[in-house]
Amino acid sequence: MSLAIRTPPHIVRRTTAGWPAQMNGLLLGRLPERLFNPMAAVMARLEIPDLRPYGIARPAEGLKTRLRTGRYVPLQDVGIVRDVVARRVRPVAAVTGFDENSVRLADGTSVQPDVVIAATGYGTGLSDLFEDPSLLDDTGVPLVHGGAPARPGLYFVGYDVTLGGMLRQAAIESRRVARAAAPHQPRNGR
Repeated sequence: MSLAIRTPPHIVRRTTAGWPAQMNGLLLGRLPERLFNPMAAVMARLEIPDLRPYGIARPAEGLKTRLRTGRYVPLQDVGIVRDVVARRVRPVAAVTGFDENSVRLADGTSVQPDVVIAATGYGTGLSDLFEDPSLLDDTGVPLVHGGAPARPGLYFVGYDVTLGGMLRQAAIESRRVARAAAPHQPRNGR
């Protein structure tokens, strides 16, 4: 199996000695980039083997910086590192295009896969739903989200990218929305 990599990922262990990576994000996530980035780099060197010999470079940009500038969260390792080291997964250069029977790669080579699965990240898709450009920033993220109404009766949840876990954050924001919306709901069928 080949894995095309566009940008070197930050990889963290899902758990270390029973301690979930998300707890590190919760406990350390408020540190400034100048402290957090070097700490995350040291943790990565201690926890994740050097994958450069296998074709996965270490990221040049710090984890917290990438979170702030690109809404990027690290990849939690649930077996990909083991599979790369065991050579069950072969990292290859980024995809630049397709021919009839092959995939062209950024390093000038090509591969002839049986199947191509494109997992290229995701956008919000909100620009297609709302014609009001004042609701969203240039990347399609709601300007107001996480609890306050963007418009009367319109709330956006799940757009705060956090090192503490996206589902956890969405649950926190959902409770905020429920509290904010509650006074506007009819009581007992009135």
